[in-house]
Amino acid sequence: MSAGFAPGGPTDTVARAIGQRLGAILGQPVVVENRPGADGRIQLQHLANASPEGYQIGLADSGLTVNATLYKTPPYDVFKDFTPITFIGEMPNFIAVTPGLNVHSLREFLDYARSRPGKLNYGATASSTILATELLTDTARLSIERVRYKGAAAAIPALASGEIQVMVSAAGTLAPMVRQGRIRALAVTSGRRTPLIPDIPTTAEAGLPEYVFVNWYAVVGPANMPKPVVDRLNAALHKVLAEPEVVAQLERMGVTVEPASGTRLAEILKADVQKLEQIVAKANLKIE
Repeated sequence: MSAGFAPGGPTDTVARAIGQRLGAILGQPVVVENRPGADGRIQLQHLANASPEGYQIGLADSGLTVNATLYKTPPYDVFKDFTPITFIGEMPNFIAVTPGLNVHSLREFLDYARSRPGKLNYGATASSTILATELLTDTARLSIERVRYKGAAAAIPALASGEIQVMVSAAGTLAPMVRQGRIRALAVTSGRRTPLIPDIPTTAEAGLPEYVFVNWYAVVGPANMPKPVVDRLNAALHKVLAEPEVVAQLERMGVTVEPASGTRLAEILKADVQKLEQIVAKANLKIE
């Protein structure tokens, strides 16, 4: 099973939690192969060119659809180059600010930012964080400057120090710093609160109900995988995702485990692409 990010990150951790148990159920080893780089595009392009027998599958996150809509020359076709196998679940983002900012709620932050157009900076790491924040600025009518970082490991300390003022990123990644009080989470970007830090309100509860943006994880394979292989993998993955230890590990990362079939995953991908295309077009975010 390939993963598009370096060892130790959230995607790698999810892949290893699932891969180990998947191998036990299938009766054959499942090796996690890290292919980091280019926001996951390297892994996904390699997977798209793999043989479809079923020996190569990949853990994909929402970057699968983000990268396909954000670039003027897409690196792959979401619907032609992959076989949907299993949807794993969702992980929301936190809207977080530096503690030095004198705001303690989402409403206060929005008022603060609107009164200072172009004066605040947000941290951009993966493509999904750019889209999540641009959707926030468009929805809330804000003007905030983008500052690119190579990854969350660089952006989060910048947020804590006040180098940037706001960041929209995966709740599981930001939660430790929120608990330590080094950054302040104002809202969670899903329709329900996260068990990671249950007292953080949803965007709807915080006064911005029209803004929802979640990350997700799924397992996909190359195009044209035989249906019996897909069905066997899907059944095995559902068994893995029903194991209490696996569910608990993923929930500690902020993932709400909601396994679904490849058919349902295909519907989720289609809806996600349609939504993202509207965001990209409206914000003029296409990248060369």
